[in-house]
Amino acid sequence: MRLLKGSELLQGSDHEFILTLYRQILNRGPDERGYRHFRDVLEADPGARRRIAEDMVASPEALRLGEEVLILWNQGASHGRAVEALSAEALLALFRQKFEKLDRPGRARLAPMLRECLALARKRRRWWPF
Repeated sequence: MRLLKGSELLQGSDHEFILTLYRQILNRGPDERGYRHFRDVLEADPGARRRIAEDMVASPEALRLGEEVLILWNQGASHGRAVEALSAEALLALFRQKFEKLDRPGRARLAPMLRECLALARKRRRWWPF
């Protein structure tokens, strides 16, 4: 799983924003048609950056890459606190595809281990390396 800081994705001019999204989420530069589409969306609605980023993460192309991407939208709190709000069930949802491949006994063992990891991380107050 790749974690991206939402605040960093939203920075820069419209041109820089579009380039950053493509590079960070799709691991490539924008094609002419895609670039024009997002430029037109931003001209019509300058506040659409967050929605565009979320749509790109959920796009079929991004999903075909096989690596889950989570954008952490930080609104005043530290990223640690934003992630701390995730429950074990939310983490399981993030890893849904991998979790669904497990057999029932594997799922039964994984859920308590995730809860234990979350409790330990909350106790230590250390979440992610940024």
